[in-house]
Amino acid sequence: MPNVVIDMTISLDGYVAGPGDGPSAPLGLHGGMTIFDWYMSGTEEVGSPLFKPAPGANRRQVDRMFVESGAFIFGRKTYDITNGWDGRHPVNGVPVFVLTHEPPPPASVPKGPSNLTFVTDGIESAVRQAKAVAGGKDVKLGGSSPGKAALAAGLVDEILVHIAPYLLGGGVRLFDELPNGVRLEKLSVDDGLLATHIRYRVLEG
Repeated sequence: MPNVVIDMTISLDGYVAGPGDGPSAPLGLHGGMTIFDWYMSGTEEVGSPLFKPAPGANRRQVDRMFVESGAFIFGRKTYDITNGWDGRHPVNGVPVFVLTHEPPPPASVPKGPSNLTFVTDGIESAVRQAKAVAGGKDVKLGGSSPGKAALAAGLVDEILVHIAPYLLGGGVRLFDELPNGVRLEKLSVDDGLLATHIRYRVLEG
């Protein structure tokens, strides 16, 4: 049975992007790209030109990401900012599901191995569809909105946060606006250059 995992890089003050994120500033202002320096803190490319983690904890996390990820769920804003990853998500080109109220015109959707699917009937449907194609691997929630929606719906099994030593001071939060408290169990901590990687199991609230 695939796990549903929030897998996100965040600043120390809890933001996944700075203010004003959009196509011209994908991770917002205030140096938003800085929180992903851990991806690029080494010299050896791993799986995609996007990832050059330093040996040790960062490399272990990227290697595990490529091994465990079977499908991703994002929100429409992330899709628009990335131009749909040009049809191929950088992690193995795995299937991607996009939560949206209004899908883009089919002719505008980039074609590629990730087989972008637009889901208009909510997070439960997105998770169900992603599990069906994940090949027994994890379904990763790669955006703030899908992560919060899945947490509120009780659909998340684990949370993996890569905490960067950086204060964004504003922007897009990962864990605000939850309707209830959520109890967690720490599973592991892996401390690397420019990020501390903490994995939790989600328990009952």
